[in-house]
Amino acid sequence: MADAEKNAAGGHHADASPNALGAGATLAERVAISICAAVLFVVMIVGAADIISGEIFGTFLPFKVDMSGTLAAAAIFLAWPLVQRRRDHIGVDLFLPFLPRSLRLLGWWLSQAAGLLVFGLIAYGTAQLAIDSVEIWEVSAATLGYPIWPAKVACALGAALTIMVFVLQCLKGPKEDASTK
Repeated sequence: MADAEKNAAGGHHADASPNALGAGATLAERVAISICAAVLFVVMIVGAADIISGEIFGTFLPFKVDMSGTLAAAAIFLAWPLVQRRRDHIGVDLFLPFLPRSLRLLGWWLSQAAGLLVFGLIAYGTAQLAIDSVEIWEVSAATLGYPIWPAKVACALGAALTIMVFVLQCLKGPKEDASTK
């Protein structure tokens, strides 16, 4: 999709606006993406410490894979609401320009319905996992034994925020962009 079309469709590039999150970002999205950035920073620090430890001392951090996987999952879930709102998904629109507008609109509504269903199930599942994890103050089985319940709570919150974005998009209806014109 061309940059002008992408901006009209809700996808914003960092250089297109002084606000990289876009003008419509909610406080919840800002908090979620800030936590996401902090989590990814921790993953980078652990990765760097692991390599330095392995190269200098000949021993690698035993918890790095476990921790990186847990934190990466939390980061992905926390980024979903912003990606959905900006419609920054990977899209293949080879045939969309050749379809009548009514079929493109039907496709938009079907994709919203499918997204609501899938993310609804994901939100339900992650909420159940988070509740169970918090009840037992779940920690990693790795050597360090760090708490993993906060990451599960972050996943559940990210999925719930994504559902809210879907609902708001459905209430507003399809935007006039290349996929619905």
